[in-house]
Amino acid sequence: MRILSVSTSLSEDSTTLKLANKILAAATSAVEGIGLTVETDHVNVRNLSSALTDMALTGFRSEELEAAFAQVTKADAIVTVTPVYKVAPVGLHTLFWQLIDEKTLAGKPVLIGSTGGTPRHSLAGEAVLRPMLSYLKGIVVPTTIFAATDDWGSIEGGRNLNARIRQATEELVSLSAAIHGVAPVSPGSTEAAGSPVQTQGSGEFGRPEQGRRPSIDDEFNPEFITPFAQLLEG
Repeated sequence: MRILSVSTSLSEDSTTLKLANKILAAATSAVEGIGLTVETDHVNVRNLSSALTDMALTGFRSEELEAAFAQVTKADAIVTVTPVYKVAPVGLHTLFWQLIDEKTLAGKPVLIGSTGGTPRHSLAGEAVLRPMLSYLKGIVVPTTIFAATDDWGSIEGGRNLNARIRQATEELVSLSAAIHGVAPVSPGSTEAAGSPVQTQGSGEFGRPEQGRRPSIDDEFNPEFITPFAQLLEG
């Protein structure tokens, strides 16, 4: 399973980058916990600021921007993390998603994370990013992660943050496994991790039509996508 983090870290040691790394670590643990292998990668939108501005003004895509968009295309699941200023995600982060091809994100599970000074900004991701990513046909998991300053400076805050991260990453990994027709393999099993499901109802994440992976044109065809409520059963 390929998981890509797209974050906008405005400094070398920002809490946004720390949150993105914590989410990737938890997602890696969740994937390995169901017996699959995982690859993670990271795009820092900060490094694409000039390329994004040029594209917005001229329509020209640089090679580095094309490469970043290609990483989104190849990923099985996306983690997107942004700082929040004045009750809104930083504009550079939203610009990345505004300029990407509309079909690039279609059918991919997405986890939203954000950071800010106080919990008053905690709904910024819900209010701005969820509608935007849903418009792009990304499948945003129910739990979003917001980390305020207090979440980094106290034991109780850190415990609560870790619980939210664990919940959200489990949703992301379970949904991604289901969409891509992958049956989880118990650790130590001789069955190859990541094998496609071949029969309806086989494994925990069985899907119809011999594990057919939905194409972009299928979008949200319920015949090919397991309802999320079913993933949480048991």
